[in-house]
Amino acid sequence: MASKLTADEITGKLLQGSFSRSGPSVDRLPDPIADTPMVLTLDELSAYEHNPRTVTNIKYQEIKDSIRVRGLDQPPQVTRRPGEKKFIIRNGGNTRLSILRELYSETGDERFYRISVLFRPWDGERGEIIALTGHLAENDLRGNLMFIERAVGIENARAIYEQETGEPISQRELARRLKADGYPVSQSHISKMQETIRCLLPVIPAALYSGLGKHQVERLLALRKAAAQTWQTHTEGKPNVTDFEVLFQDVLSMFDGDASEFVCERVQDELISHMKEGTGRTYEQVLLNVNENLTMARRSSVIETPLRLPPTPQVQPQPDSESDAYRPQEDQEPKTLQSESKPQSPDTQVIEKSTLAAPSASALKTDKPLPPPLSDEERIARLEAHVVTPVSTTDRVFEIKRQVAALDGEELPDFKANALVSIPVQAGGLHPISDVWYIERIMDQPDQLRQVIAQLAHEIATTSGLNRDTVAQVPGGLGFICHEPPMDLELTELANNTLTLLQAISGVYAIALNRQTPEAPLDVAEFQFTAALGQLLIGSPRYEDREAVLAGRLDDACIVKLFRLIRLGRRLVELEAMNVDGPYTS
Repeated sequence: MASKLTADEITGKLLQGSFSRSGPSVDRLPDPIADTPMVLTLDELSAYEHNPRTVTNIKYQEIKDSIRVRGLDQPPQVTRRPGEKKFIIRNGGNTRLSILRELYSETGDERFYRISVLFRPWDGERGEIIALTGHLAENDLRGNLMFIERAVGIENARAIYEQETGEPISQRELARRLKADGYPVSQSHISKMQETIRCLLPVIPAALYSGLGKHQVERLLALRKAAAQTWQTHTEGKPNVTDFEVLFQDVLSMFDGDASEFVCERVQDELISHMKEGTGRTYEQVLLNVNENLTMARRSSVIETPLRLPPTPQVQPQPDSESDAYRPQEDQEPKTLQSESKPQSPDTQVIEKSTLAAPSASALKTDKPLPPPLSDEERIARLEAHVVTPVSTTDRVFEIKRQVAALDGEELPDFKANALVSIPVQAGGLHPISDVWYIERIMDQPDQLRQVIAQLAHEIATTSGLNRDTVAQVPGGLGFICHEPPMDLELTELANNTLTLLQAISGVYAIALNRQTPEAPLDVAEFQFTAALGQLLIGSPRYEDREAVLAGRLDDACIVKLFRLIRLGRRLVELEAMNVDGPYTS
């Protein structure tokens, strides 16, 4: 049995040094493995260095004043990369962190230096992409991102995804991964963003980062594509031709500046002026060709997202209140209906489309919020703009006719509803037609009208089988003239008659008749009616030294009746072509 320690031995042991640690030392405790509230100082926090928003928030001072008075409404979310000392903002909050630093330096108030945060653990494998998509989503919710900032952010996300997979990823795969990480973006939108970074950012960085919007960027990209197609068509096989990308960038670089002064039309005008020499075409010819390519691109983009209507909309009784019955639709874009059946011949398509009744108001409802209703003054002005000559049918007679038609499942068109909705008819094109009679204020100027008229004439010509160069835009007259096709070109009867009609409408024969003199008569007897047709339908527009003339043309009421006569006549021929027997068919 061991002997007891003496008092001196006990004293010696008590005076020995403390126990020493033999294991490794730890500088800090490990980060929590779950979401944890913390209190951190500004010295422990750092901004997220890959924040998509690179320019100062336009509401910076407003946010600063709010934080000065109220502090932070919500604790910012933070995280920390493995091995780093400082915490970083996880998703949105870089602006608030910058403001807190300013306020603390200005006031020395401790409440701006020591703040409550919510720590969220760093994902070992996917932390970078989670942080980036979190900042993208947060900035989008606040509406703070410019188009180019969003594009660069998504490009950075693509680079991170490719690091994860070790191989390039497609736009479709990028869209799928972004959606899975909580930031859905369509593949078509990604395509425009990547094209912007590749083709526009190196040339107009100042315009993009000063706020050039999505709509203007899309117009630029569409112009670039359409002009490139025109350039390729008319320079193919020619020696020493400038590369189109070089030409486009040289022109576009002249417009790099503040976004508020950027005008796409000026870019187009300058680009077409530079394309004349290389293509060997006139300005008007290049413009028409570019516009045609733009039209084809718009048509193909509309087909991708057809509007799907309910299969069998029921006939609804007309509400008593006019304000409840009619909702204006003029600000909504016309939707193109696309059949899912097999492709049909043009003649069959015309016949079937003619047999379709106009969709009811209930069938046109979508989830898109409707614009505010028209005021009483706007409602009256819209109705009066559509009245050529008033009808004598009373409301009671119309109601009886509507009820009789409803018994057979037919819904009669209501003039007041159609005038306010402004979609009694639709036709696609560069200038889509949603109303034959109504003219928008922005278009109601001679120069604007000439541009639209020329484009419509061009679309009619090409649809009827004429060459693209047949219709040329000019600054006078109706805005267009028709070139004679090459002598060796065989035209169909439809194309030849269409050319004659367009020439008559353009007024070229009327101009020739007006210029003849007794000393130099013109042999145009066979063109008398053709020359008079344009005057009869439209009148004589101003041309060079000749003033516009209204005399000798049909009045508005006759024109509307002529449109109706043509519509009914076309339907009659369609029915007879289908061998539909009527009560008077022989």
